[in-house]
Amino acid sequence: MWGRRGTAALGTAAVLLAAALSAAGQEGSYVVTAAGTPAAEAYVITHDGRVQVLDTTDGRTVATVDTGAWTTGAAVGSGGRRVYVVNGWAGVITAVDPAAGEVVGRIDIPARLAQAVLRPDGRRLYVTGGGAVAVVDPVKFRLVAAIKAGGQPEGIAITPDGRRLYVANAQDGTVSVLDTASASPLTTIDVEGMPQHVAVGPGGDAVYVSSLDLGEGAGTVSMIDPGTDEVRWSVPVGKGAGSIAVTPDGRRVYVGLDRRVVVVDTTTRTAKALRLKAKALAIAPGDRRVVVSSGNTATVLDSADNRVLNTFQLSGLDDDGRGNTATAIVFEPVDGS
Repeated sequence: MWGRRGTAALGTAAVLLAAALSAAGQEGSYVVTAAGTPAAEAYVITHDGRVQVLDTTDGRTVATVDTGAWTTGAAVGSGGRRVYVVNGWAGVITAVDPAAGEVVGRIDIPARLAQAVLRPDGRRLYVTGGGAVAVVDPVKFRLVAAIKAGGQPEGIAITPDGRRLYVANAQDGTVSVLDTASASPLTTIDVEGMPQHVAVGPGGDAVYVSSLDLGEGAGTVSMIDPGTDEVRWSVPVGKGAGSIAVTPDGRRVYVGLDRRVVVVDTTTRTAKALRLKAKALAIAPGDRRVVVSSGNTATVLDSADNRVLNTFQLSGLDDDGRGNTATAIVFEPVDGS
């Protein structure tokens, strides 16, 4: 199952992760939400290492923390008590206490890291990089395992029941399916191009992958059936393949491209481009609003009709001249999800 392209590089990187494991020890306010769901705070992670907590009802900056290194991904714990930032090029996972406005922990891993996701019960954090997925105990904040993935794993998503991880392997043109209970690989799925980001539908009955054709720069969104772990369909979306998010009803998938945001209708399997330039976007659980970050602003859309509800300035993030490009927007999970 693992005899694929880039196997030698994968083995070397996985060994590095295993070595790290050994050293670390073992084991205006428009609010458009689902009934009973509070308007979520958005955690905007910028390329230069900053975390800004944004109140999505009025655009207020609730907290700002600097992790000190370039970022590639992030995940947020229940209640927003911890934000886990992936400082990918530095090979560091940083734990942030947004209420205190400070960094409270770091894990160094000898590999380039990419993206992160928390298990729904909050007991494990998964981070892609180095041909594997690093498994972190977020309470003790230490590395406890490494699961073999494919070549250059990037995007990662988890099913609502917390049992399966889907990992986009950019180098291999595959998606790895990993079992969280046994911390082991289950199967590998071939997809088009270079897979970048992954999102699981709210009911866990569909997995969506954004992919990039390296030669032409053309992007696609593919749907994987988790019941059979097969690609059911793919839709061309234009140039680029950035963040991907699914609406709570599962009817639309949003993907950020180089110069556009594209909406894929999952019923008709057609794509529509919006006049927004952004790569980082996200949808909170149970919230039909889409938060899109472009430069120094965050735009909030109503996914029912793609109407712009609000545009907020991301203040205080470019005071040193390093720029203000968002690499990720993340939301805290809904308790009991």
